[in-house]
Amino acid sequence: MRARVRSVLLVFTGILAKEAKLLTRYVGSLFTILALPFMLSGLFVGIGYAIAGPSYTANFASNTGVQSPVLYLTLGGVLMIASMVMVENTSSVIREEQLIGTFELHYLTPNSTVAIWLLHALAQSILLILVFTLDLTLAVALGGSLLTPYECAEASLVILLGLLPLAGLGMVVAALTMRFKEVWAVTNTVNAFVAMLSGFYYPLEVFPTVVQAVSNLLPTSHAAQILRALVTGTASGLDFTQKILVLAALGSVYLLLGKTVYEGWEDEAKRRGELSKY
Repeated sequence: MRARVRSVLLVFTGILAKEAKLLTRYVGSLFTILALPFMLSGLFVGIGYAIAGPSYTANFASNTGVQSPVLYLTLGGVLMIASMVMVENTSSVIREEQLIGTFELHYLTPNSTVAIWLLHALAQSILLILVFTLDLTLAVALGGSLLTPYECAEASLVILLGLLPLAGLGMVVAALTMRFKEVWAVTNTVNAFVAMLSGFYYPLEVFPTVVQAVSNLLPTSHAAQILRALVTGTASGLDFTQKILVLAALGSVYLLLGKTVYEGWEDEAKRRGELSKY
């Protein structure tokens, strides 16, 4: 058992180091990821001011219950960009491995391929949390306060539990790559669906009841609500615990779905001899 755990940790360490190098290799891309939540927030605030004038903050507060539009929108932007990166990277990692000719090498190792792809998702989640912690700190500081280390830890846990289930969706899309070889159309569709129904930039109450029910099946919708409640100080201990349990349950379902679908497509690809068919 110890040898098994040690082996998984060694694999994860290698994947984390690889993902960190890829993330920091292109400084321009990293800066863009950091700046996007604030850029989108500024865009929406500007539109609000252009339409409603000085009363835009009062209108926003009456509709969302939050006094600071920048804080509300930036927190949503952090989750939206992180979720898009997670789905895109998890679903495209196989295609990238195929194109550079290293995909088959994973089958020469004693490690589970599903575990390798999920460890990629975990490594990306940790790196995204580290990156977006800076955004969260700046957004809260603009409101005249700072997060305590405990609040930072809670916010990181929420983001992690909100992102990891999306790896399950990414695995489903990655499974299609085994058969159809192209991933971007499906990835963009999934990202649009998640962004539209997660309430990143607006309350979910604007939707009809049926759409709200569908939104509640997305972990990112719960993560957005919890993160805003944590940062604004409106989350109760019981409510926080219940929502964390809901996030954990959704995460288990999504990851199990991704694992099941991927293994099914992988077995079929092996039978058809399509693992190396690019």
